[in-house]
Formats: sequence, C-alpha cells, structure tokens
Amino acid sequence: MPAEKLIIALPSKGKLGDDSDRFLARAGLPVYKPNRRQYSATIPSLPQAEVVYQRPRDILSKVGDGRADIGITGLDIVAEHSEDSADVMIIDRLGFARCTLLLAVPDSWIDVSSIADLADLSLRQQESGVPLRIATKYSNLTKSFLYRQGISHFLLVHAEGAMEAAPRMGYADMIADISETGTTLRENHLRPIDGGNIIDAQAVLIGNRRGLRASADKLETLRELIERIEAHRRARQFVSLRANIAGESVEDVQMRILANPALSGSKGPGVVAVASPPGMPQRWFETNLLVRSDLIHKTMQHLRALGGTDIIVTRPDYVFDAESATYNRFERVLHSDERLTRQ
Repeated sequence: MPAEKLIIALPSKGKLGDDSDRFLARAGLPVYKPNRRQYSATIPSLPQAEVVYQRPRDILSKVGDGRADIGITGLDIVAEHSEDSADVMIIDRLGFARCTLLLAVPDSWIDVSSIADLADLSLRQQESGVPLRIATKYSNLTKSFLYRQGISHFLLVHAEGAMEAAPRMGYADMIADISETGTTLRENHLRPIDGGNIIDAQAVLIGNRRGLRASADKLETLRELIERIEAHRRARQFVSLRANIAGESVEDVQMRILANPALSGSKGPGVVAVASPPGMPQRWFETNLLVRSDLIHKTMQHLRALGGTDIIVTRPDYVFDAESATYNRFERVLHSDERLTRQ
C-alpha cells in the first residue's frame, strides 16, 4: 500500500511566499513548480510530500480543517485567528519574515508619543462623544492588547489593503498594522508609539494535530523535513577546518590540539595518519575540527602554531545533532495533547 503523502501548504505570492521558497531551497528542499500558474508542486528531495499554494490566511484554514497537514504562514495570522483553529499547532518558529504588529498615529499628533498618551486621548474622545477610531485587520489582537493596557474606549474599523491611508482618507484616526522596517509608515506620515508593539511576528510552521496523529507515514515525512531544516539552521553556526600537521603519532597530534580546549572543535579533533610519499622526513597527520563560525581565525592560528599547513575551511550544509530537539518537542506536545483529549 503506498505511503500517505504529507500535504504542505505554502504562501502563493508576495514576500512571505518568496521568502518561504528561498528558505526551503537553502535547506536542500527546493520546490519544483513547472508552471508558475499552477497551485500545486513537488519537493523532489522529499518525494513523500506534495505542495499546495494558498494565500497566507487560507493556509491557516486549510491546515485547520485538515485539507493540508502542515503549512508556513505568519505568526500574526495564527495568533489573530487561533480561536477559530483548535486543531492547529505551531510546530516551529522559522526565524524569517520578521515583522511587528503595532499601533501608529499621524505625525501631527505631537502630544501622543506613548501608550499612556493614547489612553488619555481615548478618555478625552469618550468625553466628547467621539470614539477613537483604529483601522486594522487584526481586531482580536488589537482589542486584547488595548484592554490589557487599560484602554477600553475605542472603535475598531475593519480594513484591508493599504491600511496606512486610513487616517488621510478620514475613516480612521490611527492604525494597528504590520510593519517590517517602518518605511511605509514614514512615507504616509505615520509613526509608532512607545509601548505600542502588539506582537512580534515571523514565519511559523503549523500542523494539524488530528491528521498528523492519525498517520505514521506523514509523521515520518514531517520528521525528515524538520530535521533537515533544523540541521541546516544549525550548520550556519559552524565551519569545518581541515589541516595537515607533522607529529610523532595520532596521540601526539591530538594532545597538542587539545592543549587549547576552546579551539579544539565542538567534540575534539579527528586525527588520522596521512600516507606520505617514501622518503618524507616527517610523519604527517590530517585533523578535522568542527568549530563555531566566529572562531575560524583563532582556530586557524592555533593549528598554524602547531605546524599546521594546507588549512581548508568549508561550510557544511547540515549539522545533525544526536537527536532533533525541534521534532522531540513537537512530538511531546502532540502526544500530551492526545492524552488530554482521551481523558
């Protein structure tokens, strides 16, 4: 019986879509989409997976109702609609597409620079009988945040598209929206206020609890996906240094390298004898060290001081640990949630 395929929903367009494709490609999981107009694709290096392209908001819905097993979308979207998606769990925070959902006011509001100033303004607006109008498509997050700040007198105006234009067009006084660099806010004469950051967001990998629990095949494919992403992310912290060092024996070279533990590799040096040509007056040994990227030069100097030569530095594509911390954490949450459901 053929194995069940893992259905992966990816953002179909925009910066999040481009960043997601690049993220997977860097991890050795490039998506093959023969026709740009198609909404399905494959990952050749992960043959037990199928890709469907959707809008970021629809990815949450697809994963929530089980039409996709996992997906990449924004943490802001998941947090805003979490009550509508009881079966969705966050598997991993992916570290790209970082942005902030924040409150921004017109530059002309010179007396409003903090959340405390905004609280005072909302009270004055209430007393005058005119509510403070805030344009946003993140009604749940914005309302909860304002309530936590002690601000309860406001009117949320649902808006899509170019939120920054709302105050200028007159249908809102200020906005609550996503900002990555702040450039668009400045270009529209808006500015964030101190203490007005609602949530720091980034791309997240989400999954459907029920569907993943029910299929060992899908869990095994997901394990490979997670481990490859994790190992690639870990590999960026390390480089591999190889060098030839003259010495009396393997043990002699090992001990000389280990004399400086901070520069002897993450688990110590690997040392093997080199088959030197006949008549070579010295015995040579090759060492291989896995070191942190910030220690490249110091480790190279350490090897040179020991007579090291022919020093080669390479960057690994993957560095796998003894176990995948990300997958183990996901599995614990998945099964603990299952036990709670059975009680």
